[in-house]
Amino acid sequence: MKRILLFIIMVGIIIGTIIAIVSARESNKIKDVDARFVINDEVIEDIVEGLWVDVCLKEDEHKVIVREDNEIIKQMICSGGTKEEPTLLGTFKLENRGLWFYSERFKEGATYWVRITEQYLFHGIPRDKDWNIIEEEQEKLGGPASHGCIRLSEEDAKWFYDNVPDGTTVIIHE
Repeated sequence: MKRILLFIIMVGIIIGTIIAIVSARESNKIKDVDARFVINDEVIEDIVEGLWVDVCLKEDEHKVIVREDNEIIKQMICSGGTKEEPTLLGTFKLENRGLWFYSERFKEGATYWVRITEQYLFHGIPRDKDWNIIEEEQEKLGGPASHGCIRLSEEDAKWFYDNVPDGTTVIIHE
């Protein structure tokens, strides 16, 4: 009798897990459109329908391209992470946002943050404890410079904050 009861419980757990996985996949599904893009010399067939963000972190050029389907809406210079503290590569959905933050750990903060995942953000140029823009950090735009976040100019960070909503797909690649 105990074996039968244990078997029924295990079958229930397995079925519940399968249903949860299928539901999660459906809720995060990326819609296909008839478009082709090349990322890292690979043709990408399944591009997101609607608004999406392409972050290109080539060694000699870091940029953010906001697209509506396959049309470029805005292109911005940025700075991603360094070799020691790289930016996560992959596909993400924007999670949430805020007007500013300050990190005691790094002794700097920034404006107009939008969360990619975990501690990885889009945000403006780093500021010191007195809330002044750190000029040498601003001069690094276009190449690796951050602790893993995607830095934008103040103007571009505000535009991104105001125009790219939570849930938007972001593809980050080299």
